[in-house]
Amino acid sequence: MNFFEYQDKARRNTGLLVGLFFTAVVLLIAITTLLAAAAVGWSRGQPFNVAQIGPLLGWDTVATIALTIAAVIALGSLYKLRQLAAGGRAVAESLGGRKINIAPQNDAERRALNVVEEMAIASGTPVPDVYVLDDDAINAFAAGYKPTDAVVGLTRGCIEKLNRDELQGVVAHEFSHIFNGDMRLNIRIVGLLNGILIIGMLGYWLLRGSHFSSGRDNRGRAALFGIGAGLMVIGYTGTFFGNLIKSAVSRQREFLADASAVQFTRNNTGIAGALKKIGGYSGGSQLASSQAAEFSHMYFASGLKKSFANLFATHPPLNERITRLDPQWNGRFPTVSDSGAGIAVTREQDAQVAGFAAAVPFEAVADAVDNRIGNPSEQQVRYGQQLLASVPAALQAAARDPFAARALVYRLLFHSDAGEQEQQRQLLQQIAHPAVYRELQNLDAQVAALPSCARLPLLDLCVPALKELVPQQYQVFKRNLIKLLRSDGRVDLWEWALYRVLMHAIEGSPDRQRLSSKSAAHNDAARFILAAVAHAGQADYLPAKRAFESGLSAMQLPITPLPAAGDITLQRLDKAIAIAATLRPLQKPALLKAMAATMTHDGVVEAEEIELLRAVADSLDCPMPPVLGGAPSNATGTTQTEHTLTS
Repeated sequence: MNFFEYQDKARRNTGLLVGLFFTAVVLLIAITTLLAAAAVGWSRGQPFNVAQIGPLLGWDTVATIALTIAAVIALGSLYKLRQLAAGGRAVAESLGGRKINIAPQNDAERRALNVVEEMAIASGTPVPDVYVLDDDAINAFAAGYKPTDAVVGLTRGCIEKLNRDELQGVVAHEFSHIFNGDMRLNIRIVGLLNGILIIGMLGYWLLRGSHFSSGRDNRGRAALFGIGAGLMVIGYTGTFFGNLIKSAVSRQREFLADASAVQFTRNNTGIAGALKKIGGYSGGSQLASSQAAEFSHMYFASGLKKSFANLFATHPPLNERITRLDPQWNGRFPTVSDSGAGIAVTREQDAQVAGFAAAVPFEAVADAVDNRIGNPSEQQVRYGQQLLASVPAALQAAARDPFAARALVYRLLFHSDAGEQEQQRQLLQQIAHPAVYRELQNLDAQVAALPSCARLPLLDLCVPALKELVPQQYQVFKRNLIKLLRSDGRVDLWEWALYRVLMHAIEGSPDRQRLSSKSAAHNDAARFILAAVAHAGQADYLPAKRAFESGLSAMQLPITPLPAAGDITLQRLDKAIAIAATLRPLQKPALLKAMAATMTHDGVVEAEEIELLRAVADSLDCPMPPVLGGAPSNATGTTQTEHTLTS
């Protein structure tokens, strides 16, 4: 299966999870009714008969029990999901994680951050927040609702005990969970199980209340004790079924993530070596956090002690995972020293970026859409390493600083024309923070010398730092960006793409409640996007019309007149992208390939157009890796298309 098929399957798995959850709720209601009927029969001295539950309790009472249990579970689930609304950050912070994107404290943290950044660049995703858990166990997790709010969590044992290949294998495993739609399902499992668990917690509180209540009212204490014990039985019975569901959902996905990690890195010894070290390390993978059990299904390896007969194991046995990765394994685990693996951070300055395609055939782009989205190749992972190494250390440091990151983004949005650049500098000198403007001047020459293919990755590197801006700072920054874009009365499509990638990474998707998801709206949005691409790629009307019709044909849409260039406003384009983002996963590749068909009339897609395509794919939640070719692109500077949109 490719990325889109996995995403579609993840949607179906969510429906399956909801079905299993409602089954568990029905079972809980049935058990509660049985216990209530047994208690009433016992108090009356009547023999208990399942067939007589209705007459014994009264159907009104049975309905009240069902509604009460359902309401308690629903409120418990909604409360937990509300707590986790922030996505991966909420999970990482509840486990005691510390974000390291801005200020890694030592070489081990810097190496871990570099590995995550390389994988993000190679896969075309925004750089996720990276959290370190102060735990000696070797473990990791990915959490969030989508790539834009994903985090990668790594324990201190993981970043210190594993060598670089092993750490890369673990990170690739976690990125697989990001691509395959596992994260959203994992968070929903946490919320639903909390609703079931809360019944048992109510029972526990009632039991404690009966223990500390006055000894004079023995009948009241007995009643309180009985109700509490009954609720605990009900709650933990539900938890039993819930954990079975969690285990069944999680185990098979771990095998898939292991296989995907090998496919990304073409190195089975890395991830297999990490699993072997877990088996041979005295600390294993068991986390010390009091919240570890709640998120047990999210980890790279089991974070809990082994349960009875592995009934609730959320992960396959280590031996089985290692054997699948390394069939020649002798079954022996290596001894892992508590002193760590010996961290060495190496970085090539001024590395040559090789392999990026200056222009590729349409067929290569179509293949990338079908097979590389969410599935970067070994070559793309190496390219991510090369590209990150080619970015000067000063720019990397600036991208990780909330203050300097703003200056980098401003500079990336400058026009190529010297006169227009001077106009933009004067505007920023008036509206930007003076220190931010000084940073822009300091970084100007290095940004101008970057390869054009490094602009989008550099923007992605800035995202974690920009998320740290307080709301007032962010609103000023966003307002300045818009003024900068409109400083000359026009905005070209590349500038809009950069802006849209940034907004999507920081703000996520717009409120889709107000967007139509009907087929006609999707088709209109697709036509508008194709029209924008056609006008941006062709200065004259007739070539633009032919390009537009080529895209419509690729989507099998009826040929319609090409909208005028003046009708392609930024606001309308933003809305079209938002509507297109609501397409079902299996419908999105058709739109991306139609864009590629629109971009070319000679069968070749230029590098600038590929980056535009990747930017739109990012806005559709389809992380598209760089499209690589045989000849490296040696272009530097920031040459941009001259065709513009109406602001």
